[in-house]
Amino acid sequence: MTLLKNKIEEIDADKIKSVFIELLDSYLNPAFGAMSKRDFDILLFMKLQKLAVIDKNPEIYGLVSSLRVTRSKARVLLYESKLRQSTAEDLKEELKEILINPIFLKDNDKIGIEIGNPFLIDYLRDKLKGLGYITDSSFSPELVKLSVDAFVALFESYLPTESKSALMNTLIEVGAKADTSFSGVFKGVLKKLGTKLADKAGEGLAESIGDFLNPIITNSLDGAKSLFENIFKNEEIVGTTIQNDTMTA
Repeated sequence: MTLLKNKIEEIDADKIKSVFIELLDSYLNPAFGAMSKRDFDILLFMKLQKLAVIDKNPEIYGLVSSLRVTRSKARVLLYESKLRQSTAEDLKEELKEILINPIFLKDNDKIGIEIGNPFLIDYLRDKLKGLGYITDSSFSPELVKLSVDAFVALFESYLPTESKSALMNTLIEVGAKADTSFSGVFKGVLKKLGTKLADKAGEGLAESIGDFLNPIITNSLDGAKSLFENIFKNEEIVGTTIQNDTMTA
């Protein structure tokens, strides 16, 4: 609580006054005391986010420790605040950011995606369902486990149709296995990347896997070509650490 108070003390008084008036307007509608405690908690949480006292995308543990609430309560606050404030475009962009930093799981040929936003997880599940895939988060509510095919389909869904052919040709040019579809080529690239990272696991790898996937999702052909040459032609590669998958199927 002390940390929250310290952050509030650093905020301009006029900004606090403006947000407090917004809070009061909502609390008085339709009458003083008519709002439930649950709704008031969520409203206050969103106003603290507006003041940047609480991050826009906070970690669950950060909420637990700073607000002194249970994980269940923290997830409810985060879920409800996202539900009331997020647009479809917000969710799309947030998921794209997460997609460029997957976790290669050693067992069962799976890929993990760590998501702290429980509302985004529901959005992800719905999107994957539309693509014909399901998710597994039985081991941890924040770690979603996907098959490689599901991850490839999800990643591909965010790429402009007109750019896939050019990207595919670029990846084949630097050494990816030729295929008749973008998903086939990208799946091969992903598995190659996972293998390279596994070979380098435990060596204090400095860069994120996002350095390799970001050029693809942002349709940067030159960036994709120069980085992926490291995967297919060079011995050295930087990336992310590999995590053991202890989850059951």
